[in-house]
Amino acid sequence: GDLYDFFMVGRSRLFFMVGDVSGKGMPASIFMALSKALYKSAALRSLPDLGRTMAEANVEITRENPEFLFVTVVACMLDVETGELAYCNAGHEPPHAIAADGSRVRQLEGGGPPLCTLENFPYQTAHTRMAPGESLVLVSDGVPEAMNAAGEMFGRARLGRLLATMPAGLSAEKRVKTVNDEVRRFAAGADMADDVTILVVRWRGHGK
Repeated sequence: GDLYDFFMVGRSRLFFMVGDVSGKGMPASIFMALSKALYKSAALRSLPDLGRTMAEANVEITRENPEFLFVTVVACMLDVETGELAYCNAGHEPPHAIAADGSRVRQLEGGGPPLCTLENFPYQTAHTRMAPGESLVLVSDGVPEAMNAAGEMFGRARLGRLLATMPAGLSAEKRVKTVNDEVRRFAAGADMADDVTILVVRWRGHGK
């Protein structure tokens, strides 16, 4: 049920998103593929206004939802020249921004309800600026909700501590691997009940 996408918009803006569809099995898989296609279509029509993108996707995905499922989505647009970041969150796990030297981890708060839950919700675009070397970590709820054999959840607090203790200067690829390895280690001996999606973007700075 997880979905993700990323693509360049023009020469200087990178769009990326992570989402999660409720439900299990074939209906959720089909709805995931449909949601991804409809969301990208809405994005290409309405970017750079992510709030408008989210609102249009909400209308279109709701229209094609006979199983009455819902979708959580966090979508971002990064200006790769300036580090300006626009984002909009529809009920998804909040992104974490990690400072280049690893000294600070902050959550990008705010947003609205999942798609297909409230008609005509006025989603708003939020803005921040990434510093050179800063990384943005997006995950699906399969990360905090991963369980071990004792029935304990990995949890958001454990994820936050893990991100805060990563060495400075790690590449995006190594951050993904570190989170994934730790979740798998934690859940050793237990079935993974949900998909795990981890997407990391590291902004190196202007012209790098």
